[in-house]
Amino acid sequence: MRIRALSHSDLADVARIQRECYGHGFIESVDSFAAKLAANAEFSFLATRQNVAVGYAVAFPWAFGEIPALNGLEYSIPPNADSLYIHDIAVVPTARGTGTARLLLDTVLSTARSKGYRRAFLVAVQGAAAYWRRHGFEPVPHDEKLARYLAAYGEGAVCMTSVDETG
Repeated sequence: MRIRALSHSDLADVARIQRECYGHGFIESVDSFAAKLAANAEFSFLATRQNVAVGYAVAFPWAFGEIPALNGLEYSIPPNADSLYIHDIAVVPTARGTGTARLLLDTVLSTARSKGYRRAFLVAVQGAAAYWRRHGFEPVPHDEKLARYLAAYGEGAVCMTSVDETG
């Protein structure tokens, strides 16, 4: 398994992996992923096995408590970005159970720590909250504002956070 920086030339693989992993309502355009990478590519990675892309992680600095638009076409890192937002980690079904997702998550979080971000947060969709709990994320109590953000991510979406207490 190899983890490397995600680049614009990998976006066709990202689109393929999305189609293998998500229902129609969660498929984001290549243009949306390009916009995320243009805003900040430092925390986004691709996992390959035998030179075939099997997973990716897309993350970027953001202000805790605000959720970036799903499938947006413009992203600007807010000046008050105090956390790392993990937008997506996806692994094709044939590579699940191999530690690929954990390796991607560990790479994202270690990069975040090296850049001074102690908090990471995400939106768990499609029943993934239990998975994220196993990796140290806890649900964020939400108010009306957060509930509005989460509505775009579908029924059952949960905002979750993890804070690195060692830093």
